[in-house]
Amino acid sequence: MTDFMHYHRPHALLQTLTAAAVLTLLPPPHPVFASTALEEVVVTARKRQESLQETPIAITAFSADALREGQINNISDLTNNVPGLTRQEGDKRANLSIRGIGTRLSQITADPGVGVYVDSIYMPRNDSQLVDVLNMESVQVLRGPQGTLFGKNTAGGAILLTTRKPSETFEGFASVNLGDRSRQFFRFGVSGPIWQDTLSGGIQLDRRKEDGYRDDAFTGQDYGDVDRKSALGQLRYQSDVLTADLMYFYGKVEEHTSPVNCFFVQRSQLQAFTAPGQSAGYDELCERSESLLDDEKVIMDRSPLVYEITSQLGGATLAWDLNDFTVKSITGYLYQDDIDLASQDIDGTDLYTLNNAYEYRRQLAGNGIASDDETRKFFSQEFQLLGGAFDEFLEYTVGLYYSNENIDNNPGGNMIGPGGWLGATLPDGNVALSPPAISFREAVIRDFENTSAAAFGQAILNLSDTWQLTLGGRFHWEEKKAAQVNYSSDSDLASGPPLTRADFDALQNYLHPIIIDPEIPGDEGKEDWTEFNPAATLTMFAPDAWYGETFNGGIFYASAKNGFKAGGFSPFGDQFLPFDPEEVWTYELGYKLDFLSSKLRLNGALYYSDYDDIQINVTRNFPDPNGIDRTENGIANAGKATLKGGELEISAMPVEGLLLNASASYTDAEYDEFKDLAPQLDGSQLVIDRSDEDFAYIPKWTWSLIAQYEWQTELGAITPRVHGYYMGSVFIGLDPASAQTPEAYVDSYKVWNFRLAFQPLALENVELAAYVNNFTDENYFGSGVASIEGVGSVTLRPGQQRSYGVELYYTW
Repeated sequence: MTDFMHYHRPHALLQTLTAAAVLTLLPPPHPVFASTALEEVVVTARKRQESLQETPIAITAFSADALREGQINNISDLTNNVPGLTRQEGDKRANLSIRGIGTRLSQITADPGVGVYVDSIYMPRNDSQLVDVLNMESVQVLRGPQGTLFGKNTAGGAILLTTRKPSETFEGFASVNLGDRSRQFFRFGVSGPIWQDTLSGGIQLDRRKEDGYRDDAFTGQDYGDVDRKSALGQLRYQSDVLTADLMYFYGKVEEHTSPVNCFFVQRSQLQAFTAPGQSAGYDELCERSESLLDDEKVIMDRSPLVYEITSQLGGATLAWDLNDFTVKSITGYLYQDDIDLASQDIDGTDLYTLNNAYEYRRQLAGNGIASDDETRKFFSQEFQLLGGAFDEFLEYTVGLYYSNENIDNNPGGNMIGPGGWLGATLPDGNVALSPPAISFREAVIRDFENTSAAAFGQAILNLSDTWQLTLGGRFHWEEKKAAQVNYSSDSDLASGPPLTRADFDALQNYLHPIIIDPEIPGDEGKEDWTEFNPAATLTMFAPDAWYGETFNGGIFYASAKNGFKAGGFSPFGDQFLPFDPEEVWTYELGYKLDFLSSKLRLNGALYYSDYDDIQINVTRNFPDPNGIDRTENGIANAGKATLKGGELEISAMPVEGLLLNASASYTDAEYDEFKDLAPQLDGSQLVIDRSDEDFAYIPKWTWSLIAQYEWQTELGAITPRVHGYYMGSVFIGLDPASAQTPEAYVDSYKVWNFRLAFQPLALENVELAAYVNNFTDENYFGSGVASIEGVGSVTLRPGQQRSYGVELYYTW
């Protein structure tokens, strides 16, 4: 084990870390204690193995043990443990942001702002980035732009997931997690040699099933459930020169969307209309939903709100060690089908069906138009050359990258009411049908193709034992194509006399005759962009004169990095509108320090970011003199912003067995320019200044605290662990009116978790654990959506109530 009384200089470090392996990786905020000192941490953030404490990047890393102890089963759980990493809690989509940069966009046309990589293979879509951490060797979260080595869509940062490779000796593990809400999590893995000392293989199986944490008061359907199954198969071939890793992953998700409760704010045009199957008014239903909070119930759409996808990922990584340099080839192929990810309940009641994909899918399928045949195919190929020169003065990484993504038969649309109908209640109780154009807003089938190519390089110059300079750049080319076919209703039912309420309610299962829209039959677009992302970092290693009993080593660094998120096309109703890439320059000052014989570790960073052409999901109302305004959601480049902030991570082991961790982040995000457009009746566009609006879904403050103590007894090790985290208040508005509405802010909250583990001496490979999450039973909302102009309400996602369970973990 490395002696942290003195740091290794960069040239010596490269000689020692190959043997260290990532199995020793233990991070802040989860370092494991060995004796009375914090362990060494090994990371691969610069595509080579390095000590975390000598890597000039803000990183939080987790080993397999740290993931298990922290109950991190999915990428979504990282936000409670990593400073600066946030998302819309409860949402089934990733919506990841780091330091305020990421995505608040739900459209498939929008790329993520935080890159997620599984064994160096990029996961391209925001709605399927929440990867389960199935038998991971390590997870690393890199904060700040990572465009030089990782490419597009890492303007906020990157999350690197590395699977544990097959062992040269027979070994395995099995785990069982049982708890309330019928929780049943099972994991099993085995690996070992297949042929001589060169070929080994492994397989891991995972099954996760749990009831939802909110039930519908009327239908009984539970929401926020977990229902996932997955398998991972791996082969590893090793010779003196070549290491080849092959992997195949299969995963299937069959869940329902997250629950929401409605909070009424004001009257809107939409609320003047009733919908089939529910005679109560929207204000009454919304207030009823709010009243169900204490009963842990919701009122949501009567038609299904599902979240389903099947994913297959294949990867091949070949590495040739040619003494002076290493050549790598990384090939990935992702295929996804059985896709139904678009459903949400925007209005939070069972009256309207805003953003419910079931309605427009049913209309399309009933007219013989395939609405369940969406497929996604993503191929990527990367070549890397890594080496050193000039007596270890230079360490370099250069490479080429190519990817192609095809999304075929992607259905879209918007049905305002069940059956695609709305109506106005007359004084006699009958209902006058609204024209289909008001309630049957759109039904479309889209195709997308995205192609990327890049060349990149990074040079690490070891100027002396004290100074290191890192320079890098990436030239990137991106092309996007989009095509869409528009369908509209050809029903003449609204031209007849008013219907009785019973006949109107029967229309909730109505099937419209659909035709290709005669006015705008379709649209298509093609755009391409080129980007160059430079980066520079100057690192100072603490000189020997600073070392002593108190100070054990550290680095200070200053960096300037450029990143971008790709542009694309946004469907505003029946048309595509292009939006440009967004770009960020981040300037960072950081430090990583060890004290008191490595019993205390302080890692921190301050940053300043210039953020341009920000892609934001906006809601625009298109006036209609003959009905209700047409509300459309789409993506627009908002303008410019400045983000300032910092993170601090502290790890300490004051006495043997006691581990304390604390982390915090501060983000001050302000728009310098945010100009939105408001369509007018005459077809003109009114420019609206929204620069005083808060950044949506970005808390100003977050923190996490962990205390863990390993108590050695005659029976075995007993380890209690307490973990608490805090999320500050966030703004959840989409339209200009939301910024003036107090209800468009979600309050801050704190959640505390407890875990008690026991490792019996008689069974040294067994760990038994019991846990209680949210043991104070904090009532809080994780996120939500405010649509004040369009709907007149706020819908909030409640956080999960107290839950408990037991775990059994066995290795051999």
